[in-house]
Amino acid sequence: MTNTFKQTLSRIGAFLDLFWRAARWRALVFAGLILVVGLMPSGAILATGALVSAVPAAAEQGLGSSGGAAALYALAALVVCLATAAVAGNALTQQCGVIDAALGLEVHERVARVALGRPVVATLDNAAFADRVQAIQEADRRGVLRRTALAISGVATTRLRGVAAFGILLAFNWWVPLLLAAAWHVTNRVFLNVAAKGVSTMNQGASRLRRAEYLRSLLIDAPAAKEIRIFGLGGWLAGQYHNATYEVLAATWRARRANRALTVSAVVALVVAHTAALAALAMAASRGQIEVAALLVFVQAVLATSDLGMIGDAQLGLAQSKGVVDRLVGMGPLPATLSTVTPLQRKGPVAVRLENMSFTYPGRARPTLHGLTLDVPPRQSLAIVGQNGAGKSTLIKLLTGLYEPDAGRISIDGAASPLEARGRVAVIFQDFVRYGLSLRENVGFGCLPLVGDDKVLAGALHDAGGDRLLARLPLGWDTVLSREFTDGADFSGGEWQRVALARALAAVRGGAGLLILDEPTASLDVRAETELFERFLALTRDVTTILVSHRLSSVRRADRIVVIDEGCIVEDGTHDELMRRGGRYAEMFLLQAQRFSEASVAVSQETEDIAHA
Repeated sequence: MTNTFKQTLSRIGAFLDLFWRAARWRALVFAGLILVVGLMPSGAILATGALVSAVPAAAEQGLGSSGGAAALYALAALVVCLATAAVAGNALTQQCGVIDAALGLEVHERVARVALGRPVVATLDNAAFADRVQAIQEADRRGVLRRTALAISGVATTRLRGVAAFGILLAFNWWVPLLLAAAWHVTNRVFLNVAAKGVSTMNQGASRLRRAEYLRSLLIDAPAAKEIRIFGLGGWLAGQYHNATYEVLAATWRARRANRALTVSAVVALVVAHTAALAALAMAASRGQIEVAALLVFVQAVLATSDLGMIGDAQLGLAQSKGVVDRLVGMGPLPATLSTVTPLQRKGPVAVRLENMSFTYPGRARPTLHGLTLDVPPRQSLAIVGQNGAGKSTLIKLLTGLYEPDAGRISIDGAASPLEARGRVAVIFQDFVRYGLSLRENVGFGCLPLVGDDKVLAGALHDAGGDRLLARLPLGWDTVLSREFTDGADFSGGEWQRVALARALAAVRGGAGLLILDEPTASLDVRAETELFERFLALTRDVTTILVSHRLSSVRRADRIVVIDEGCIVEDGTHDELMRRGGRYAEMFLLQAQRFSEASVAVSQETEDIAHA
């Protein structure tokens, strides 16, 4: 068995498994309806032939004769076939709608499970993974997932009609259906080849499609609207979107032009086969070898063999749906469970140890962190400082288990790895999420089991200085923090900072023993950031804390400060110790202090000038 054949079987198996999981018992009803809809037309052809054959005797002998009874039976059979086909067709269409909705939900759930089921985020940074997700999203946008069952029913019923017509023609002459089937097979292969190349072309252009979709989102979505208008970027972005889209379409057009010769050959084969079949029927009828009724049946069967060939939209839709499943399978195995935090058995502050740890981002030659060793005892407040690009945020991603080190070891809360310690670690990132959900969920997400505990949530929000936020919301805890919803509300940047801090404090109440702030206050001024950090340190005396900032004055009250430069710890000590050493930290601190002092003098001078004026 060749590898290609094995891969084909594997893809078909994956597709059928996905379909069964979505449809369940409906798949059996679906298959039964397909059989009825597919075979009834051939039954109608045979009933028509029987009716035509019985009509002369019925006309001559009357309806009460045996010939009349045969005509009535044939007419009844024809009516039953047509009525059954119509009723079953409507029922099949209804089932297709239900199954397609379930199938789309199953695909999106699997994408979510594959993405969220991985405890690290490195997979999401992979370009191939992103291309597969984009291709699935693009297929969904074009309605592929909403037409899968409809495409299957279209292909299956059409093929059944073709096979039944093939069987009818065998009663005339064995070579006629074989010739027609061969011609339609050639045509079908050409069509599938063209469709496959089209799908392949679209897959190869997934990265360009992602760029096109991004440019389109810039043009029509709100976040970039102001700058696009102020800087006059609309025309340029529209042109770039046109070019990116045109590149994908041009590749598709080239693939289609390359198949013109094959298409012409397939058409010629069809013409020759049908001419030969109809000519054989005409000769047989002229010689009296078949009756008029049989001729009518066989001619209809010849025309019905077209259902053995290309089907059109249904077949293309099925190929596209299989392509979605192929990309879904390519994303990796389906995790047994989504990434969750298990209930905690321990509470209190944790110790952190990093031993000779190194990490390099995929595709880069130079390591971001190398040979880094660090011990953080329980209840210590540690500040990590350094220039932009020194590796501070990367270190936090490793500590929280979002990435795994290339070498070395990280242990939290004893011998636990960052992944095993999930739930014992809480973090506020610089780009913390502003969930368009209720205030309850925005705070309670710090510890999901506490999301219904108003007392705990209120305590966390109070400690974060957010009492006034709750008081002014129309629906209290259940107010959605987004203006896009009825009775929704939104906060300023500083107010969102308090919500994020409350979320972290809720995590502490749920058992987190290590709390990390990874520059979440970068948008605040120095005084506001210093006040928030000091409040943070006062509220978290009983847990281990790590503060990351490029503003040294904001973290001077931390128990300990480490300076990272080019992926290594170059200085370690308290603020006073580092200042006495006169090294890198002292140099950066004095430089920032000078800038802040100059800015303060300028503001004071401007205020004084305004007062005198």
